[in-house]
Order: sequence, then C-alpha cells, then structure tokens
Amino acid sequence: MSGGKYFQFGLLYFLIFTFLFFSMMIGMTGFNAAIAAGEEAIEPEATYSALKVNDPFEKFNREIFKLNDRTYFHVLKPTATVYAAIFPPVFRTSVRNGFHNMVFPSRFVNSVLQGKGNRAGTETARFVINSTMGLAGLFDVAETQFGIIGQEADFGQTLALWGVDAGPFLIIPLLGPSDVRDIFGYGVDSVMDPIFWIPMEWWVGLAVNAGNIINKFSLRLGEYEDFKKASFDPYISMREAYMHHRANQISK
Repeated sequence: MSGGKYFQFGLLYFLIFTFLFFSMMIGMTGFNAAIAAGEEAIEPEATYSALKVNDPFEKFNREIFKLNDRTYFHVLKPTATVYAAIFPPVFRTSVRNGFHNMVFPSRFVNSVLQGKGNRAGTETARFVINSTMGLAGLFDVAETQFGIIGQEADFGQTLALWGVDAGPFLIIPLLGPSDVRDIFGYGVDSVMDPIFWIPMEWWVGLAVNAGNIINKFSLRLGEYEDFKKASFDPYISMREAYMHHRANQISK
C-alpha cells in the first residue's frame, strides 16, 4: 500500500476515533439536532427570524460547521449507510427504542424538577410498560397499544425554566449546535444515564455510544442533505432551527 493510502486510512481512523471520543464525553447532542432539529422538521431560516440571536462567535462557529459537514459526508454518512444496509429498519428502530427507554431516569428527574408531575407519571408508566411488555424497551408498546406518548425533558430545559440564560450559541466539534446552558445540561443528564454507571472498559463505552449514534443516524439518512438543499445559508438555518427547537421544548 502506498504512503498516500496509508495517510488516508490513518486520517479516517483518526476522525472516527475523535468522533467516538467526543460522543462518549458529551453524549448524543447537537449534531442530531443539526439534521432534524430534534424530532421537528427543519424549515428555511426566515421562519425563525423573530428569535433572538446570540452568536458572538459566529466566525469560529462557521469553521466548526464546515468541519462537521465534512465529517458527516466522509465518515458518518458512509458508516451509517453500510450499517443500514446490514440491519433492517425494524431492528434499528428497536435499538433506538431500547436506548431511549434506558435514559428514563433523566426524563423523570427533570420532569419533577420542572414541576411537571403529570409528565413524570406518564414517563414512569411508559417505562414500566415498555420495560416489561416491550421487552426491555425494544418496542414502544406504551404508545402503540396504550396511546401513552412521552415528552422529552432534559436538564437544559430545567435550567431554562429556572431562569438561567442560554448564553452564546456554539457549534461543538463533530456534534453540532448547542449553547452554554445546554452543554452544562448535557453533562448533568449524562450522569443520570444508567450506562454511565455500568462498569465497563473505556473502549466498550466508546463502542456502545458509537453504536447508538450510528443507529440513530441510519434512521435519518438523507434528512441533512434535504436540509442543506432547502437552505440559502445552511449555518443560519441550523442555528435558527436549533434555537426554535429548544424554545418549543422549553415552552411545552
């Protein structure tokens, strides 16, 4: 193999390792929101013009955006595409459901801290039903059979409801849009993730988090491309979509 090919493979493995490292440290965060603004559809940037923009680091953020964009197309998308070709949608959906069910403690605690007792009760019911009838959460029986629909709750939302300002908008390398408040919130939520407390080798933790990330992206292939095509300035669209998504979550 020529020196050039060795360099290309080395660079690829470096990017993958860096991606996995940041995934373990920060968890599933902004880059997923960059693709679809959480669970909401991304729309052109003009839709969110009324939102207050706090982006003093725009020049730096744009450079990180470019890095993330290249990483998506050269590392994440190819990996997720191969993964999707191997595993059928029903398997990948079950994996997503299982990981989501596992982080019930974060949703429950934050619902309580936000004073939303009904939502905490709903999450408890969903967790009990899906952990038993849904085979450890692999199937969302609570929603499909009982019509019990869950709501997301994280510590970033909790801080917002407590009056903590979001701070400057930031693009996190390899992960995507966030802000100072949400970065701190992600750290607190990660401690409430049962995976955090399971004794395992560091490389096992990396593999678990990487598998979760790749699995989620495999279910949303093509959405980021559609988002870019619909945007005059993808960076502005990403920023405003993220702000809109978070504002909606906090207001619910």
